Amino acid sequence: MFHAGDAVAVEPRATVSAKPATLAGVGAIAFGVLTTVATFVVNAPGSNYTPSDVTSYLTKGHEIVTIVFLHLALFALVGLVMLLAYLRDAVQASPAGRRAAGVAWGLGIASVAAAAAGWAIVGGQSIAHLEGGKGLVVALPVTHMLSEVGIVLIFGSGSILLGCALVVLLPALRDVFPTWLRRFTVLAAVCAVAGLAFFPFFIVMLWSVVTGAWLIRSTSA
Repeated sequence: MFHAGDAVAVEPRATVSAKPATLAGVGAIAFGVLTTVATFVVNAPGSNYTPSDVTSYLTKGHEIVTIVFLHLALFALVGLVMLLAYLRDAVQASPAGRRAAGVAWGLGIASVAAAAAGWAIVGGQSIAHLEGGKGLVVALPVTHMLSEVGIVLIFGSGSILLGCALVVLLPALRDVFPTWLRRFTVLAAVCAVAGLAFFPFFIVMLWSVVTGAWLIRSTSA
């Protein structure tokens, strides 16, 4: 039985400190910017087969550039993990949020693994040609095919799984994101699922940069 003077223990709502939000914001911006830059600089052959595109991709100078940007693309995925970890922690205040966080985290890590494998295939061809020297001769159509497999892992498997992770998180983001950013997240999720169409993928990259900027600004406000 409670009396007027008795203190009632109230379980505090889960909160996320400013430091993780700032780190997540930096990671989100890095993911969007570095992935976009790496995609256009590496310019891995895909879609319609053009021998000149494959030959340009395999020139010695471009092979070195590809290897450099392979590292940057993988660093970008570290940024995505930082963003996903923040969102996982931020939505765990309720039982439903905890379930969504667990599922989304699993989908997000699968997305990162698929994209990392794709970038490894894209960059691995350049490494193989550099290390193999002139004795390594691969038919141009085979190089194109392998490059296409890498692209599908990045823009297909990786992007689609990321879109699914965002869909799972959406209901739990009501207390995390403002309305306009939740609506942008809906668009980003749809574009991520349509990532194989190539151009929608860069809407996801824009969403990542905008989300990162909002996270950094919200912690300094």
